[in-house]
Amino acid sequence: MRSIVGLVGVLAAATCYLYLLSTHLPAVSPIPSDNTDEDSEVKEYRLKFPSDLDELRELAETLKFYKREHPNYVLLLFCSAYLYKQSFAIPGSSFLVSRESRSFSEV
Repeated sequence: MRSIVGLVGVLAAATCYLYLLSTHLPAVSPIPSDNTDEDSEVKEYRLKFPSDLDELRELAETLKFYKREHPNYVLLLFCSAYLYKQSFAIPGSSFLVSRESRSFSEV
């Protein structure tokens, strides 16, 4: 019983850490949308766990832009998300590695 409570505690702590890390991003200017019109909407940064390959590609583009502003924070966020997924056997770590390895190799 004690080990189950410990597991739930570790899972809750890791989830809270990752949530706080992804919601309290350092401030940067928003990404302008593809339209260059003056009246075009501005796309804001939103981080979430990708559920499919298209969302992963969108997240990778956002992180590439964000990496130029805060490279250490992006590395911390990527490593934290990878360790979270690996530790709790959540599928998708291979997508993170395959997409982001190209981005981080440019550093």
